[in-house]
Amino acid sequence: MKKEELQVKIDTLMSMIDDANVETTKYSEQLADLKKQHADLSKPKITPQQYDKLQLLIEEAVEGFDFDDLDNYSIDYGIDYDNRVTCESFCFDNSDEVTRSIMENIESMFAEATEDDSDNS
Repeated sequence: MKKEELQVKIDTLMSMIDDANVETTKYSEQLADLKKQHADLSKPKITPQQYDKLQLLIEEAVEGFDFDDLDNYSIDYGIDYDNRVTCESFCFDNSDEVTRSIMENIESMFAEATEDDSDNS
């Protein structure tokens, strides 16, 4: 074979590989979309108005939480090499309280479902 013929075959194969990669990418995107749709089927539905209300309730709960309360934090102090007091570690301890506050705030938005309710939907 001549050099030109080999180059044409190489170019053809490269083009075929590129086309196959494009197809693979398209199939992967379609697969990801179908997986998302499949997962979304089992999720409870929420209207835009319910979403807005939920967001408002969460904002109210977070804004109502006292982040300035020093008892919510663990702080370890140390003394630096030039005798300055430093904060060696700083940790927010009451994330469960924030969660509780949020859940208390949004409980009024939902009614508790029984197993019979979920079978009918």
